[in-house]
Amino acid sequence: MNHSDLLTYVVVFLVVFVPYLFLQFCLDNQGKKKEDRSLDELPLAFRWCFGLLNQLSDVGGRQLAAFQEERAKDIRNKLVIANLPMKAEHVFAAEALFGIVGTVVPLLFFALVTKRMDYAIGAGLLFGVVGGLYPSMTVASLADKRQELIMKNLPFAIDLIGSAMRAGLDFSAAVRYYVSTEKKTNPLAVEFGVMLRQMELGKTRVEALEDVANRVQTDDFRSFSGAVAHGTEIGASIVDTMRVQGEEMRRARFNRAERKAARAPSIMILPIAVFIMPAIFVVIGTPVLIKIQSSGLGAMMQ
Repeated sequence: MNHSDLLTYVVVFLVVFVPYLFLQFCLDNQGKKKEDRSLDELPLAFRWCFGLLNQLSDVGGRQLAAFQEERAKDIRNKLVIANLPMKAEHVFAAEALFGIVGTVVPLLFFALVTKRMDYAIGAGLLFGVVGGLYPSMTVASLADKRQELIMKNLPFAIDLIGSAMRAGLDFSAAVRYYVSTEKKTNPLAVEFGVMLRQMELGKTRVEALEDVANRVQTDDFRSFSGAVAHGTEIGASIVDTMRVQGEEMRRARFNRAERKAARAPSIMILPIAVFIMPAIFVVIGTPVLIKIQSSGLGAMMQ
């Protein structure tokens, strides 16, 4: 057996069996943690290897987080907004793990298939960068989507809670009614459920609302919690406060939609210039070019 055959066998082993063993390890850890329902909230890539991330977070994730304190603080904030049962150390460990796997596996695969190291190195660098950026980008995207869903559901929630209070329920009972009528996937209902449990444990209405506002971190909810807190302090009717807040939320939502619609023409310039205009030039210019070439003018131009 020559050296090239041995190298081929080694590369095949690394490309095929190492990812298989890694995946098997991740699935075993996932099976051991099936009883932990909080992991169901994690993205699929994090769920599969959460056991390994748990170990790596103690080994290297903590050091990476200490080395990048400002970024670690921002990631912790995003994790709170996204309501993910993770720590910043897990995200740093995932960046290192996905970056290494994304570099090594494509590098070996392209080296085996194409026999060209320049392609292999390029693919390894590309997938390594993508793998390293994926964890933090995923957390930020989930946080933004959760905030958008909360802002979308907040006006309806305020109207429903206000209607229930006008029907004779107190604030806690009205919020509990809203939580019971919504799906478990509604993040605003989840936050209100946490608020109700905190109130049952002894927190006041204002403190529980402030905690929700600190977790959600949207201007709309801060405005709502501040209005309810102010109304509670001065003894004003919460029903009237809820009605006014609902109207303001709908107006703010309409203004956001108008701003997004106004930005649409400028956003469409790049796709039009890259994809649509060349096709139009081809459709218009091809018949003209064919006629020119079939006529005597085309021969003269040549």
